[in-house]
Amino acid sequence: MSEEIIEAVFRYSQSTGKQLMLICSRNQVDQNDGYVFTTEEYAWYITQMRSEFPGADVIICRDHCGPGFGSEKLCGLGTTKDTIKCDLENGFDLIHIDLCHLRPPDDARVSAHNYRLGKTLELMQFALSIKPDVMFEIGTDENVGVAEENVDRIMSDIRACQSVANPVFYVVQTGSLIYEIGQVGSFDSEKVQMMHKALCGLGTKLKEHNADYLSAEQIASRRGLVDAVNIAPQLGVVQTSYVLSQALIYGIDIKPFVDAVVNGRRWEKWVPSSGNPQSMLICLAAGHYHFCGIAYRELVDRLSGEIDVKEGIISEITRVLEHYSSRLE
Repeated sequence: MSEEIIEAVFRYSQSTGKQLMLICSRNQVDQNDGYVFTTEEYAWYITQMRSEFPGADVIICRDHCGPGFGSEKLCGLGTTKDTIKCDLENGFDLIHIDLCHLRPPDDARVSAHNYRLGKTLELMQFALSIKPDVMFEIGTDENVGVAEENVDRIMSDIRACQSVANPVFYVVQTGSLIYEIGQVGSFDSEKVQMMHKALCGLGTKLKEHNADYLSAEQIASRRGLVDAVNIAPQLGVVQTSYVLSQALIYGIDIKPFVDAVVNGRRWEKWVPSSGNPQSMLICLAAGHYHFCGIAYRELVDRLSGEIDVKEGIISEITRVLEHYSSRLE
């Protein structure tokens, strides 16, 4: 979501010796656009981070590679292969193939699920033709806060994928659910344990998306059941909250940035427009979409006259990384 978050990940990995993953969406980073970087810009920045933090163990990953994500709103495969090709040519290690928005043609002779599965295998083969050691994550996080219980379907999908390559991760719905700037889901340990056991039998790890805003106890309850978690919205909120709070402390006007976020409408993904949500809630939930915007840059420039903004952000992000990694092991 930002240069500071990326650097915090590299710093933390180097200082602790722990392996972490950076998993960018097509909204954030893609071949020709992204609200953080283009793919080539991202690859250049990652190279800089590897040079500065040579002891870091950070895997570079693509999140939700499929139609309906990022700037590609069509429900055909469209530029998905272009994204995969560009990613792998720029040093990505793992591709999450997510075809939940792919629509089968009207004359398809298989179910929608089997059609998507077939195209998943096709994309895996395509990626392997470019980078034979590429890793894969499959499954989607179209999350409604209900834990997955269809073990047979997931096992069948993984076995089909193993005809091409064994997926490193399968995304399993655990019951977690993000609403506004908090976690409102309920982790179903019984169902997750069942899934984890089944996945272990196939040599695939269980990944949980939407694991933001968890308490220490909630994270600890996942130990031994969840092999990896994705967090992202929380990190954006942490950075936005830090900058806004410090600006208020030093009497710096935050209104231009808040207005830019509200008018940008990107917050509608996180905050329902019904009920007239407060502008500060909107800004916290969606400020990260505007970190490269003029209003944010001007705000940070003014704040930099008072404090070391970059180090402050990295310190706050590091606390979150420690909160999770120290309890999942």
